[in-house]
Amino acid sequence: MPDMADCGDVYESLFELLDGEATPERRAVLRAHIEACPGCFTQLGIEEEIRELMRRCCCAHAPVTLRQKIILRLRVERYRG
Repeated sequence: MPDMADCGDVYESLFELLDGEATPERRAVLRAHIEACPGCFTQLGIEEEIRELMRRCCCAHAPVTLRQKIILRLRVERYRG
């Protein structure tokens, strides 16, 4: 199996993973890191929440600025607990 991914690598590859574009080997490396890293696990959850929200509300991909605002809002809400 290839070397473990780091957090930056995982973050850059989340869309590849979520869109089903990662090879099986790449997917295994990313998933192994995500399962072992609370920060990346949280980021994956945020991205999945955004996608689900967009599917329900817009049925389309969110513009970059909207995605950034949603991510910030989700982080603030999670921080507040």
